[in-house]
Amino acid sequence: MMLGKDIELIDGKPIAYIKSIKALVISDIHLGYEAHSARRGILVPKVNLASIEKMLKAAVNGRTADVLIITGDIKNDFSSVETEELNEISDLVKFARGQNLKVVLIKGNHDNFIERYNRSFGMEVYSGPKEINGYVFFHGDSVPKIGKRPKMLVMGHEHPSISITNAAGRKESVKCFLNGKYKGIKILVMPAVSYFAGNSSVIHADRMMSPIFDSIDVESMHAIALGYGETIDFGPVRSLRLADRRAMGARL
Repeated sequence: MMLGKDIELIDGKPIAYIKSIKALVISDIHLGYEAHSARRGILVPKVNLASIEKMLKAAVNGRTADVLIITGDIKNDFSSVETEELNEISDLVKFARGQNLKVVLIKGNHDNFIERYNRSFGMEVYSGPKEINGYVFFHGDSVPKIGKRPKMLVMGHEHPSISITNAAGRKESVKCFLNGKYKGIKILVMPAVSYFAGNSSVIHADRMMSPIFDSIDVESMHAIALGYGETIDFGPVRSLRLADRRAMGARL
């Protein structure tokens, strides 16, 4: 699915491709999640990194990409950098190199201390917004300072999702992009690429997590959902919220 002429939201995947800068964009990877869960006594299958690598390999195929931009939260632990995180970050960077991708990380709120390792990993790490050819990339846990008016803001952090009713009549949560405007500037909110990421329902949220949404009309944003190998524009959040309220009323 295309947003204008320059941005492709790759079908069924939480990945954007920006043609003019030859970049794949992902967000909220949360490497080390399985080990973090195991230390808390919760055993989950170790599938996150393999799932992300599989999606990236498919995204590279047929596209000219030489950079992988991560808009924050490459790792999961807040307070330190765990051994498992280091190993998985190293594996991801090696995989990206094998796909001829340079890795650029914009630090997220989970990425404390990561800059200590950027040289050994061979990543470019930025603690604040990074502008590339008119696109401004940032995580979203704070509002970025913007200089010259950009083409678009691209952020993560929010883990947006919507609920849809499947063929069996059951509701399920699916990840989505959010596409709209911030003070007249185009903004794209990335879904979390992590296999295990908890997702925030934009239909039922009283307030969004990211402070930038204090200046965004969320209901006017388009929810572009991922599911069953497709990427589909479900229209404005306002319409989805209205439909949900009607459905709730019908059940009462």
